[in-house]
Amino acid sequence: MAPNIASAKITLSCPLFAADFDPRNNGFLLVGGGGGEGRSGVGNKIALLDTSKRNEIAEVVDIELSRDEDSVTSLAAAHADDESVVAFAGINSSQKEQLEGNNQHLRSFRVAYPPRKSTAAVTGPEANAEGEVEKETTSASTVSKQQKTVPLSRASLFRNPTTKPAKGQKIDTYQRILRLSPWRGPDAPRIGAVATGLAPSGEIVLFNVTTTPSESDILARIQLGAGEEAEDLDIIDLEDGNFRVAYTDGVQVSIFDISSKSKSNTSPEIRSVYTMPKTKTRPKLRALRLLSPWAVLVLQNAPNRSGCELAVLSIPPSGPAQATVIRRRKLPRSMKIGLGLDVSNLGENETKERQYVLAVSGSDQSIGVYTLDYSPKKGYSAPRPYTTLRDVHPFSMTKLCFSTFTPPAHPVTAAVGPQYLKLASVSMGNTVVVHTFPLIPWPPPSRTPRYLLVKPGHPETWDTIFSSFIALLVVVLACFLLQAFTEIRGGTPPYLGATDWLSPRVRAWIARPYMFDHHIPGRVVPDITPPSPIPQIKVQDESLRKLLSARRAAGAIDLASDTAPQPPAIFVRDEGTAISAYTAQGAEALIQQETARKWEDLHEEEREKWKKRLIEAGHWAIEEGEAVLKGVFFSQIGEIIGGAIAR
Repeated sequence: MAPNIASAKITLSCPLFAADFDPRNNGFLLVGGGGGEGRSGVGNKIALLDTSKRNEIAEVVDIELSRDEDSVTSLAAAHADDESVVAFAGINSSQKEQLEGNNQHLRSFRVAYPPRKSTAAVTGPEANAEGEVEKETTSASTVSKQQKTVPLSRASLFRNPTTKPAKGQKIDTYQRILRLSPWRGPDAPRIGAVATGLAPSGEIVLFNVTTTPSESDILARIQLGAGEEAEDLDIIDLEDGNFRVAYTDGVQVSIFDISSKSKSNTSPEIRSVYTMPKTKTRPKLRALRLLSPWAVLVLQNAPNRSGCELAVLSIPPSGPAQATVIRRRKLPRSMKIGLGLDVSNLGENETKERQYVLAVSGSDQSIGVYTLDYSPKKGYSAPRPYTTLRDVHPFSMTKLCFSTFTPPAHPVTAAVGPQYLKLASVSMGNTVVVHTFPLIPWPPPSRTPRYLLVKPGHPETWDTIFSSFIALLVVVLACFLLQAFTEIRGGTPPYLGATDWLSPRVRAWIARPYMFDHHIPGRVVPDITPPSPIPQIKVQDESLRKLLSARRAAGAIDLASDTAPQPPAIFVRDEGTAISAYTAQGAEALIQQETARKWEDLHEEEREKWKKRLIEAGHWAIEEGEAVLKGVFFSQIGEIIGGAIAR
């Protein structure tokens, strides 16, 4: 059972589309959004939020942007120090500038932190055990310096469209994706990637992460086909300043390697490693994250809003071989569409074992949180559900992201406090929600532990054995209930003695349909005796009047008597084109009676039809009266065929 997860919520003044944590301090969160260009009355902004408290969020810096330009569509924290954080943002220039071929879509801002608390030696009742108390700095010069936020640069990395739009037509291309490689420290190299949205043909541009990125920092360009665009991309570091990039266009997953030292305006060598199987209604890849250079996690949406799932792909080292799906996890049915995906790597131990935390946002305003374990011996486990956060936002979520988790240095001492992982999500409803997950050291007594969200699961062999046992138990229980049910109804011999479990009244009610000789009139199930020959029906095609006269002459008045010999039963059959009358006796009569009814059992409407047919065939006349027809069995050819099928 998942523990109680702390959460905090704040509502800002505009719709939000982007968010990212400070990589050095998960107590600060950058969010951005707005109403876009125009006079909608909703401005555009970037805000720095204080998320250091688990149950409260405070807005500490508010950057109001121009309403003559587009809203913030993507956001990432690039550099951070003790005083500020450098943020990259995707903001389109005004339509006027775009029509002139100038769209400076990549912006850089230095966002200063609010005044920090300092310690001063004091004496008195408020002092702590060490004689110090925390109080806010009150220097006006310090406050003004720390609260100053400045824009650093504007750059246009995408190629300008080759064809200009028609007069009065808008340019819809914008910076849909902004993704940076994982933060490994202030001195470690990082690269970034931006991708277009709503462009005639998609484009991905990779660049070195500097404080003021420009065209001179471009490392490579990838031009997609007409009508294609990147649905999502991710970057993971390799060695010696090299990186691996994976992206998806919704149908296939492609990867390539790139170095932060080599600059080129051309496309790198790209390898397609996975393609969705061709079907009439093909699923779509919504998002992806690289778990390692050789494994990628994808979020896949089924057609027609019929659900979504997570899949782990194993990437072949080289060559044209396609990646294979090694793990799958169907997401809850209520999540008809997966909207967003993020992954946090909690670090590894000496044996290279590690745990990932996965978060998936859905169309039902919920967030599913899963864990995925990796060990060199067993590989990747299937994603295991941890918890589902329901009704997180009032409107559709636009972004979710984990904070960067940096494990404490080893050896871990008692001075190291509890560790937490934070998950932020923003929505079209102006809301920001931050959930805080407590982490546990594993194994607990170790001074060099790795941190986990939940203890590693049982080996998958045990899961398979348990699932097989449950399936076998269900089958045995179903067989037991079926045997008991058929015994009560008299369909099988009483091996279990189930008829004694019920009261006579309930047993009689349940067993009624199978009491053939008492509860289904005219139906007899004879015992099967192999040596007995099957009786043949002897049909005497005679006049009904003659048969009735013979019966009267024999004096067969009481048909129900068991002491006197029973006369042959008279049958009348309507064959469609003619009516035949015949007699049968003994077993033959019993068989015939299964598909025939006595004159007394016919409804009034049926009697009228039969009288008409008998008159037409010359078997009977009105002046003879109906009394002579009593005891005669009547049937039609269709009833006989149906009875034979039933037997």
